[in-house]
Amino acid sequence: METVKKLEQAARRLAKSVNYVGAATVEYLYSMETGEYYFLELNPRLQVEHPVTEWIAEINLPAAQVSVGMGVPLWQIPEIRRFYGVEHGGGYDAWRKTSVLATPFDFDKAQSTRPKGHCVAVRVTSEDPDDGFKPTSGKVQELSFKSKPNVWAYFSVKSGGGIHEFSDSQFGHVFAFGESRALAIANMVLGLKEIQIRGEIRTNVDYTIDLLNASDYRDNKIHTGWLDSRIAMRVRAERPPWYLSVVGGALYKASASSAALVSDYVGYLEKGQIPPKHISLVHSQVSLNIEGSKYTIDMIRGGSGSYRLKMNQSEIEAEIHTLRDGGLLMQAIKFIAFHGFLDFLQLDGNSHVIYAEEEAAGTRLLIDGRTCLLQNDHDPSKLVAETPCKLLRYLVADDSHVDADTPYAEVEVMKMCMPLLSPASGIIHFKMSEGQAMQAGELIARLDLDDPSAVRKAEPFTGSFPVLGPPTAISGKVHQKCAASLNATRMILAGYEHNIDEVVQSLLNCLDSPELPFLQWQECLAVLATRLPKDLKNELESKYKEFERISSSQIVDFPAKLLKGILEAHLSSCPEKEKGAQERLVEPLLSLVKSYEGGRESHAHIIVQSLFEEYLSVEELFSDNIQADVIEHLRLQYKKDLLKIVDIVLSHQGIKTKNKLILRLMDKLVYPNPAAYRDQLIRFSLLNHTNYSELALKASQLLEQTKLSELRSNIARSLSELEMFTEDGENIDTPKRKSAINDRMEDLVSAPLAVEDALVGLFDHSDHTLQRRVVETYVRRLYQPYLVKGSVRMQWHRSGLIATWEFYDEYIERKNGVEDQTSNKSAEEKHSEKKWGVMVIIKSLQFLPAIISAALREATNNLHEALTSGSEEPVNHGNMMHIGLVGVNNQMSLLQDSGDEDQAQERVNKLAKILKEQEVGSTIRNAGVGVISCIIQRDEGRAPMRHSFHWSEEKLYYAEEPLLRHLEPPLSIYLELDKLKGYENIRYTPSRDRQWHLYTVVDNKPQPIQRMFLRTLLRQPTTNEGFSSYQRLNAETSGAQLAMSFTSRSIFWSLMAAMEELELNAHNANIKSEHAHMYLYIIREQQIDDLVPYTKRINVVAGKEETTVEEILEELAWEIHSSVGVRMHRLGVVVWEVKLWMADCGQANGAWRVIVNNVTGHTCTIHIYREKEDTNTHKVVYSSVSVKGPLHGVPVNENYQPLGVIDRKRLSARKNSTTYCYDFPLAFETALEQSWAIQQPGFQRAKDKNLLKVTELKFADKEGSWGTPLVPVERYPGLNDVGMVAWFMDMCTPEYPSGRTILVVSNDVTFKAGSFGPREDAFFRAVTDLACKRKLPLIYLAANSGARLGVAEEVKSCFRVGWSEESSPENGFQYVYLTPEDYTRIGSSVIAHELNLESGETRWVIDTIVGKEDGLGVENLSGSGAIAGAYSRAYKETFTLTYVTGRTVGIGAYLARLGMRCIQRLDQPIILTGFSALNKLLGREVYSSHMQLGGPKIMATNGVVHLTVSDDLEGVYSILKWLSYIPSHIGGSLPIVKPLDPPERPVEYFPENSCDPRAAISGTLDGNGRWLGGIFDKDSFVETLEGWARTVVTGRAKLGGIPVGIVAVETQTVMQIIPADPGQLDSHERVVPQAGQVWFPDSATKTAQAILDFNREELPLFILANWRGFSGGQRDLFEGILQAGSTIVENLRTYKQPIFVYIPMMGELRGGAWVVVDSRINSDHIEMYADRTAKGNVLEPEGMIEIKFRTRELLECMGRLDQQLITLKAKLQEAKSDRDLAAFESLQQQIKSREKQLLPLYTQIATKFAELHDTSLRMAAKGVIREVLDWRNSRAVFYQRLHRRIGEQSLINTVRDAAGDHLSHASAMNLLKEWYLNSDIANGREDAWLDDEAFFKWKNNPANYENKLKELRVQKVLLQLTNIGDSALDLQALPQGLASLLSKLEPSSRGKLTDELRKVLG
Repeated sequence: METVKKLEQAARRLAKSVNYVGAATVEYLYSMETGEYYFLELNPRLQVEHPVTEWIAEINLPAAQVSVGMGVPLWQIPEIRRFYGVEHGGGYDAWRKTSVLATPFDFDKAQSTRPKGHCVAVRVTSEDPDDGFKPTSGKVQELSFKSKPNVWAYFSVKSGGGIHEFSDSQFGHVFAFGESRALAIANMVLGLKEIQIRGEIRTNVDYTIDLLNASDYRDNKIHTGWLDSRIAMRVRAERPPWYLSVVGGALYKASASSAALVSDYVGYLEKGQIPPKHISLVHSQVSLNIEGSKYTIDMIRGGSGSYRLKMNQSEIEAEIHTLRDGGLLMQAIKFIAFHGFLDFLQLDGNSHVIYAEEEAAGTRLLIDGRTCLLQNDHDPSKLVAETPCKLLRYLVADDSHVDADTPYAEVEVMKMCMPLLSPASGIIHFKMSEGQAMQAGELIARLDLDDPSAVRKAEPFTGSFPVLGPPTAISGKVHQKCAASLNATRMILAGYEHNIDEVVQSLLNCLDSPELPFLQWQECLAVLATRLPKDLKNELESKYKEFERISSSQIVDFPAKLLKGILEAHLSSCPEKEKGAQERLVEPLLSLVKSYEGGRESHAHIIVQSLFEEYLSVEELFSDNIQADVIEHLRLQYKKDLLKIVDIVLSHQGIKTKNKLILRLMDKLVYPNPAAYRDQLIRFSLLNHTNYSELALKASQLLEQTKLSELRSNIARSLSELEMFTEDGENIDTPKRKSAINDRMEDLVSAPLAVEDALVGLFDHSDHTLQRRVVETYVRRLYQPYLVKGSVRMQWHRSGLIATWEFYDEYIERKNGVEDQTSNKSAEEKHSEKKWGVMVIIKSLQFLPAIISAALREATNNLHEALTSGSEEPVNHGNMMHIGLVGVNNQMSLLQDSGDEDQAQERVNKLAKILKEQEVGSTIRNAGVGVISCIIQRDEGRAPMRHSFHWSEEKLYYAEEPLLRHLEPPLSIYLELDKLKGYENIRYTPSRDRQWHLYTVVDNKPQPIQRMFLRTLLRQPTTNEGFSSYQRLNAETSGAQLAMSFTSRSIFWSLMAAMEELELNAHNANIKSEHAHMYLYIIREQQIDDLVPYTKRINVVAGKEETTVEEILEELAWEIHSSVGVRMHRLGVVVWEVKLWMADCGQANGAWRVIVNNVTGHTCTIHIYREKEDTNTHKVVYSSVSVKGPLHGVPVNENYQPLGVIDRKRLSARKNSTTYCYDFPLAFETALEQSWAIQQPGFQRAKDKNLLKVTELKFADKEGSWGTPLVPVERYPGLNDVGMVAWFMDMCTPEYPSGRTILVVSNDVTFKAGSFGPREDAFFRAVTDLACKRKLPLIYLAANSGARLGVAEEVKSCFRVGWSEESSPENGFQYVYLTPEDYTRIGSSVIAHELNLESGETRWVIDTIVGKEDGLGVENLSGSGAIAGAYSRAYKETFTLTYVTGRTVGIGAYLARLGMRCIQRLDQPIILTGFSALNKLLGREVYSSHMQLGGPKIMATNGVVHLTVSDDLEGVYSILKWLSYIPSHIGGSLPIVKPLDPPERPVEYFPENSCDPRAAISGTLDGNGRWLGGIFDKDSFVETLEGWARTVVTGRAKLGGIPVGIVAVETQTVMQIIPADPGQLDSHERVVPQAGQVWFPDSATKTAQAILDFNREELPLFILANWRGFSGGQRDLFEGILQAGSTIVENLRTYKQPIFVYIPMMGELRGGAWVVVDSRINSDHIEMYADRTAKGNVLEPEGMIEIKFRTRELLECMGRLDQQLITLKAKLQEAKSDRDLAAFESLQQQIKSREKQLLPLYTQIATKFAELHDTSLRMAAKGVIREVLDWRNSRAVFYQRLHRRIGEQSLINTVRDAAGDHLSHASAMNLLKEWYLNSDIANGREDAWLDDEAFFKWKNNPANYENKLKELRVQKVLLQLTNIGDSALDLQALPQGLASLLSKLEPSSRGKLTDELRKVLG
């Protein structure tokens, strides 16, 4: 204290010496060791640390300084006096007392009081302690601190502010007080930890906390160099524990990454783009670089804020909650007030607050106030590719020095050349060779840096997480565990990941707990207790407590019904006004008790149903749909909540995990009672995609399980006598009862259901009578119809039941096809030899030997009794034995057969071992048993298992026949399974109802193809009641199916069941077939009446039974195929075959086969065969009746052959989603039949008349190069050696019954993927040339992969590489070469030069690869150019039409456009480049399918595609429909047919406000469903280009049977949708409204294109002109509205057919729109008409009056017409004359008021006046239209005029042909008119020209103008000869030309011409 006293005195002396008055601070340096002190400085002001002095001295220094400044001396200030111990008391009047009583004192002598404590001050600065205390500046997002009694602070900034670069770094000061120094330091540390500062600045707070905790500071051992030493030693602030930094950093990075992904995904949707397929929000990997260690953490999300973190085999769980400052923050974080986000990390049972800030060096985390930095990886020594690219060349030498920011290489990115810059200086070492393609992240080169310190290397962390507690404490109570498990389950369904086994097991345990409902009730009631009415609350609690007491001592059921009754009673007693509120209040309680109303099972059922519903609500959206289409649909549905789409997609991405969860729930909770979930199981079974195959199959099996259980119950009830004892049944006598039971048994025998399996389930029924009936029914069903009636006997044995019976072996005879077709003997008479069968029913195999012995004795005794002469030794071993093993707990049943072959084989081995070891095999064999069938009963709902054991002569015991597993031997013989024995590894799969048996095999050569053979025995019900109708209870039966015959319906339903099985297994790779064959064997013999519908009767002519049956069966097959063909084709069913037996049909008796080859689904070939014995081979063969089929003469039991070439090609085409090219002719034939049926209802093609004749074309020689002609060829399909096929098709169409010819050319997609090589190009060019030459329509069926790609395979297989260093290939290569031997062999394929090495080795370095084969590169492109030009020429010279039946790429896409007319199948794209190639080019997943690029959504909306179709038959039909409008060849007559719609019919559609173009064209339906006809024929209008430029309607129709082209106008506003381009990130979808009646650039272009197409097709044109003008905005002008409008004019000017421009009812034509369709553009062909209501003028009336009837003129009109104004104006003149100013002003005001009042009315008058200039009558008066028409009669008028003009046009064409091209159209018309008027028919009358009837009478008689035409031809030839005579050279060549002409003529014509010339020459 003495030293302090000296310091004070020295300071005062210093101030006095300089005469300083006021507060000042003197600073000293003090030596702790010597006690000496040294003056440092004096600051004549208060310093920022003045609060330190104030706190310990209790003096307010600023107040004291102010007092001194006011003249108050220090000794008079109370606080100063108190500090020096001379105070005069305190209190409120201390100042007054002091001023009165105080006396001066000497400060140097006065003793100051001791400081009352210690105070620590800390300056808060924006300096970065980790970067040498470098000042930082930037925004301060948050700054918060609350002063406390011992800690006080102030700051110069606040939240939302900032510190700029020019300010002092200090922005805050903190002071802490304590009674001791240690306490003051402790208070300061606590205060600093409370400060929250976040933003772009760094602070010294953390560093200061660490400094204050330093021992040197606490012990006061600091000195002036102490801080510098800490900085030098790089002492840092305290960091969070490493695991907190790692976990917090990983969670922040993962959540930030997820948020960015979601934001990007939503961004795609907002812009109208389809986002990438996958959004990775569940699994991610985070790498963190923290203080030199690199941590790699795998992140797995279990929910929106739940994570599992995995690192080095250790794992922890953490939760993170993102909060915002919207007033929803918890109290613990109430100090947060900013616009970012705050994360609460719960870890190790504690909460930790994380803040994150991105900065240049990385991400800075603030965890619980402590900072850590997640450093960015930075290694400039690695030069990597940032995007996918190709390395073109290096710009510097290897191992040379490069400077920073200088280019070192060039790369090609997206066809652009770009330089790569070095990030630092150093020596470069190349790692990649020039010319190499690279992916993003690949290493290009390394740098040896000039400054190695620039590399920050982090060592991988190899440790693991410490053992931490769970993130949140989960109570051990059941209801809370249940809620947690249920939440985890829902998170799995939302797409997140949890351990499914643990979650499901936990959920099951909770749901099974008796405590659960009680605890849930308690929790729910506790929440609502304070709000429930007191009476209700008391009643609920009292009732509940009674049960709670019981439940504590024993397990009781939750009183759900009781509590429900109390709640419902309360609600019913509530007043009506309160009822709604009370219902909402008790709803949680009520829903809880309702869920438990059926017990815990009921509650579990509701929960599982809700989980299933969550799954289905998402996955049903994606079932059988393309994901991009689903997302597009969702985008439109959730426009305002796009995050919903993210949730749906995320959920769908977790499909595998979700499926596993649902399957587990099905196994655990659904399997015991599947009937309760029937509706949802049905929905599961309908899910159609590979993703759902296992789930759909499981659901279907569970559904079948319910059916089997129900069937078993129904059978038991039906065969039991219990239901006989009803009120009516008591009087039934025993015989009737037996008869009723027998009828029911017979019904079961014939039922097409899984009766065998249901019966097996009743084998051990406790009712022995029922058991006997069940066994007898089973036997009768197996041996139908060969069982000897009444032979089934039952006997009880001590070990079980024995059943014996007798049967005829006719089924063996039937199998071999031997049938006496003429004999009508009964089966008993035909085959007297009987066999016996025996069945034993036992519960254990240990009883087997005993019961078998007894059964054999019983069976042989019964047979001996039945046969008078019986021998002990049977003739053959045809007897049967069945062993039924019942009881679901038997050891064989416990080997559950879930398809596991090992389990099945184990069971088989046990059975075989028992049969063998018990030495019963020989006994059974001696009894004549050939086959033993073992039936093993299983538990409820599961089908029994069956194994067949046949005696093996080699093994001498009964061995299983694997092929017959799961089948009963008596039935399997009819399935013709022997035909499969040519295959190995046959896999069997039963159908769900075991009625169909699926066998999967593989054809291995030439490529493996998986085939499936489906077999069934078709049982037909004897009645339509009972079990026979069971199958159809829930089936939807269409009227067409009801109209089927009995046999057709049976086959149809069976085929439908088989297809359902195929659909279920469609995505199962082990079962899914590429080629399926179905075989149905109908057990019951068919009568001819069974084959025809009930309403139809057939009279069979004796002797023609076979032909009649053949025709009926063919019609039956067609009928069935029309219903199932398309579905079959989709499932790969190529053949279906039916075998049936005819009876009572004379010569047609016996076995028949119907074989249907499903070609395209819509088309098929049908072959009908009989089974007959070949007299030579004595084998049963297929025998055709009339037309020989492909199987004629083939043995029926011949093994199935591997697929032929055609089948393989069809399969290849189907894999490409198209039709094999050689199957299109059949499609054309089918479509032709449809066309005839529509034109002539009831059309039946004559058997001897072919609608289609097809002639294939091929090259005239084998080489087939450019210029090679095409010649007809007859050959089998598939023999083409070029990837294109062409045909002449001669078709009989309704328009051309005598035939028309078209040319069809198609890609063969099975030949080198349908690519275009030189030969294909030459072939296509030859076809187009042929079409142009013969002027025939050319149809191109497009399915290709563009220009062919190829390499020289002969070079590829043998080239060598010349490495830069032979010992180090990784250093790159210099060239490729061939050895001399290889060069000698394939030298012609390359251009190479010789290189001799020093070693003596000779190499031929390849300079160019030419290739042996043609078609490897640019020659394909050259060919593509040639065919592009050829097809473009064909469009101009003939009719071209492209049908896109398959993917069309590159040149294929150009051809589709060059042919102009294009039909596209909805599922096939037109593209230039594949989507995957584009994605690779763009370096990211932009497109997900070809359809995004060139599907109908693009091509049908941009004018490339005219029509879209759903399948190939519709496509071919559309081609024929289009052809029906055009002439058979260019220059031919129009295809006019007799109209179904009378031409004289009036137009019944009348527009109301505006004219609907489609209704005006083709009519419409009124509100009552009555058709109102339009101008053109009903159903004749085919609209084309519908999706493009929708303000114009174009298409083709017929008027009175005459085809015409139509252009009409849309009157409503339409929305043009311009899709976003996913390739451009900133591209947005745009929706542009386009007003009706206005031409826009696109619609004007569409109009011009349509006019051009119609002109090429030689169609008359109708324009329903209803335009108000062109859109003339800036964008429209930029996009070419002027060019498009000009093109319309040009195309109309050059139009060669009649054109009718008609302004329709309510229509108008104005301004530029009139100009481009005016009749004077082409007066020869255009005629204009207008309806009476039509309008036309330059401007609209409103616009006209703005120019020609302005306001001034309106006022003049008023003054002229309005009497009141006339009077007022007269008075005004008088007042003016009288100079009455007041009256004058008043009158003026009255006149203005009157004019204002009348102005709106006169505006209307002016508008009406202008409208009167627009009428159609004025148009006619001015001669700009031909006629004013009445709308109602317009159809008839136009038909008559069209008919006349077509007639005139045909004559004009004839005249011009005769006269030559020099004769104009107008001149030809004048000639015609002159000829006609001078004819006898016209008699010179001028009005005769208007008489259509007379004109056609004259026209149709060519004699009327033949001579005139001859004269014209003479004049034409004369002119031609004159032109020759004008040229001496031509005249000189005339004799030779004449001779050449004569040589080309027929001899008769040549002779005739020669004679005529002789006469002329005289």
